[in-house]
Amino acid sequence: MVAILCGHGKYHNQFLNEDNKWITDMDSRAVCTKNTLEILEYCRKVYPKKDIRNIVESNKYYRIEWCKIGQTKCKTKHYVKPYRCLEGSFQSDALLVPEHCVFDHIHNKSLCQNSQYWNHTAIISCSTRNMKLQSYAMLLPCGVGIFSGVEF
Repeated sequence: MVAILCGHGKYHNQFLNEDNKWITDMDSRAVCTKNTLEILEYCRKVYPKKDIRNIVESNKYYRIEWCKIGQTKCKTKHYVKPYRCLEGSFQSDALLVPEHCVFDHIHNKSLCQNSQYWNHTAIISCSTRNMKLQSYAMLLPCGVGIFSGVEF
């Protein structure tokens, strides 16, 4: 997973190591980008031994300590939704459906959108049935960081 902080000044990117600890990338070029191809390339840079083929924004926020460019002490904390670096052939995340919940999906192979769009679509679908979205996962990628549906 890689974390990129935008809109708060220039901070170094973060990535998870093998021990699931956030590591500051001290490369001065490792800063804010929202470009999905650049994020994919960044995943490949920090995980060179893995076959990274796509990215998806995390379903949840993480509170991470950030280092400003040119500083070595990381004391500023911000919440971000990191990007998961997807390895190998795409497999949708397995969802557990709690008791009293309903499993559903929306799939449209002619509509390619990012995870934020599909999350919002799932929320609306649940709310029209007086239900609340518990969890969701992307279906079938149709490009870098874009997908053709959601299951929830």
